Amino acid sequence: MGVDEILMHPDPYNMDLNEKNRLKLKAIKESFVYHYNNCEKYRIFCKSRDFSPDKLKGFSDLSKIPLLPIGVFKKYDLLSVDKQDISIIAKSSGTTGSVSRVYRDKITIDRLTKGVFKMVDWMTEGRKGFVGALVPPPGENDAWIIQSSSMIFPKYFDRVEHFIRGGRIDINYMMKILSDPDLPKPRHLFGPPFAYLMLAEALQKNSITIKLDEGSLIVTGGGWKSFEDKSIPKDTFRGIVSRLFSIPVQNIRDSLSCAEINSWITDCRCFKKHVPPWLHVSIRDPENPDEEVGVGEEGLIAYLDPLAHSYPGFILTDDVGKIIVEENEVCECGSIGPCLHEDVRRAKGAEARGCALRLQELIRETK
Repeated sequence: MGVDEILMHPDPYNMDLNEKNRLKLKAIKESFVYHYNNCEKYRIFCKSRDFSPDKLKGFSDLSKIPLLPIGVFKKYDLLSVDKQDISIIAKSSGTTGSVSRVYRDKITIDRLTKGVFKMVDWMTEGRKGFVGALVPPPGENDAWIIQSSSMIFPKYFDRVEHFIRGGRIDINYMMKILSDPDLPKPRHLFGPPFAYLMLAEALQKNSITIKLDEGSLIVTGGGWKSFEDKSIPKDTFRGIVSRLFSIPVQNIRDSLSCAEINSWITDCRCFKKHVPPWLHVSIRDPENPDEEVGVGEEGLIAYLDPLAHSYPGFILTDDVGKIIVEENEVCECGSIGPCLHEDVRRAKGAEARGCALRLQELIRETK
């Protein structure tokens, strides 16, 4: 299958552009045919849009694949497998209390894991080491950012610790772990941006600075959500975190995902969000989501994700963004496109939702 060919590629983020496009098209075509045949709700939806597998011939036809508005996961169980095959139900909450449920089977989870391994290999340049997670351990919460990172990180990194304990950032525990001379290096950190600001305030209050290692990365994920009124410009955020942990600003990266897709998008050192080579991103006109907008124009972000096996991964989100490196271009960092601009935000009027919202409800203050 096309998706397996990409996932087995030794360096997918730097593969030949023609090969990447060929394998991506193959993977998405195979995925669309599979879900059309195995998910009755999606097949009915496609027929209502007068689109079927025989109409998906070339790369230009990808924009015609019917997209599921992200809100349907709050109303329907969308499955392309038997429910007895489901291993994990990923949940994403909104401010209204509504919950999306995304059903993942073993194949979907295995593909997610392989995809994140490839992404982390690319981002860290193969330097595994330690990860300190500014999220609660999996037993305390079922937010997707916790479920997915707790499944994948221990399989990749040499050691993982959670610094949110009992709903608070435990500074003493964090300092004890980070000062351990036997801790694998480099030491990386991962968590939502608001948690880093909480941590920064606590460390500054106690006149504590932490010097991480050459090659250490600080990765954010989950966004600000209901902390939007406290959000700060990305360059200001990177400056604060860079000084606090004594690492270069280019080692502070943001990541983008959601419970409804099966891939992670992450920044390069130039702060462009690199779309994994198997994932197709399309920017849609908010007034007419059937139409794509041009490169550099803002619109709603749509994903065609062939890694999803247990549900159709053809999603129209309520996130706003724009493509700044095209499908057939190479980023200034040297890796292949496409890339999204670093600023991705919720569409006006869309409810705050997602993992950062759930984490914000859990993380109260630092010890």
